[in-house]
Amino acid sequence: MVKINRWPFCGVITIGLLAAALLLLSGCSSATRTVRMKIHSEPEGAYLVYKVSGSEMPCAGKWIYLGNTPYRGVHQFNEDELEEAGKITLKVMRPGYMDQIMEWDGPGFWEEVESKGVIFWTPELIPESRN
Repeated sequence: MVKINRWPFCGVITIGLLAAALLLLSGCSSATRTVRMKIHSEPEGAYLVYKVSGSEMPCAGKWIYLGNTPYRGVHQFNEDELEEAGKITLKVMRPGYMDQIMEWDGPGFWEEVESKGVIFWTPELIPESRN
């Protein structure tokens, strides 16, 4: 008597159902985009932070530390949330120097990322006057 093993078919069906569920769930979520950033400063060693204003993001309106300059990194953003963002702000700070700020609106940020492939910024820090 020959036994027929039906388990391989169950495995294929299970994998198919899981794949279908993942496709349905991924259709409900918004796209996440990876953004490359290259931020330098003159002089180097400044603190780099960013803030997203006017959005539903969990940390909206709060400064988030990225690192020190020169900074090379990637950051993931939710595309829908940033499209609706009022402002995306990068700031470099160093003791004894004035802060330097770069700002975009949400769509302007995406335009720069798509046209250049990277957010690149090299601010020259201005010494604070000592009166």
